[in-house]
Amino acid sequence: MNSGKSVRVAALAAFAAVGLWAQNPSFEAASIKRNDGVSPNTRIDLSGGRVTMTNATLKTLIRNAYDILSFQLAGGPRWLDTDGFDIVATTGGPEKISTEQFRKLLQSLLAERFQLKVHWEKRETSVYALVPAKDGPKLKTGDAAQEPGINTSKSAGHARMKGTAAPLMLLASNLGNQLGGIVEDKTGMAGVYDWLLEWDPDPTAESTLPSLLAALPAQLGLRLETRKGFMETLVIESVNHPTAN
Repeated sequence: MNSGKSVRVAALAAFAAVGLWAQNPSFEAASIKRNDGVSPNTRIDLSGGRVTMTNATLKTLIRNAYDILSFQLAGGPRWLDTDGFDIVATTGGPEKISTEQFRKLLQSLLAERFQLKVHWEKRETSVYALVPAKDGPKLKTGDAAQEPGINTSKSAGHARMKGTAAPLMLLASNLGNQLGGIVEDKTGMAGVYDWLLEWDPDPTAESTLPSLLAALPAQLGLRLETRKGFMETLVIESVNHPTAN
């Protein structure tokens, strides 16, 4: 009788532990080292219950942990965007880490190892609204069964953004990255679309491609309106270099 009760208690404790981990997940083990410069590119790899990050700055870690764009982050030390870190962390299980779990795991890692303290503020700012242009959208309907994706490349005089089976909220988000501001999808267009957008990121009199703001209506039949709005801003209160492994 006592043996059966003990088994039930142990099982309940195990279920409780699983539920607690799901709400507040943390890595079982994590190694954090300063990047030595041999691998200058930033990479993030999720494989099973393992996370590998190469040359990730504190800004990159915070952006991934809280799903924000660079301009939504305020405060922080001088090394916020200069010191790179190589991180190898494991959850202790083979299960694939979901995007939401990855964010919570990073938040926990930042709090434990970097002593990061943050808070949210709503700040008034100018925002862009993505709306149809005068002659209407020029987008091709995408295949909803296909994996959505956006590929952006940029070189001197030529920037290119290709969307495949992607909702327009992803286009708005990527435009925000390019413009350094909030872009809200106000097109009212549901579904997924394919598009190709090309522009000159630093247009001059000699440019063969238009600016981004001119390319949008000409190539996609969309435009950006400037409006007043509020932006969720993550404010860094305090943070330190990571504690030793």
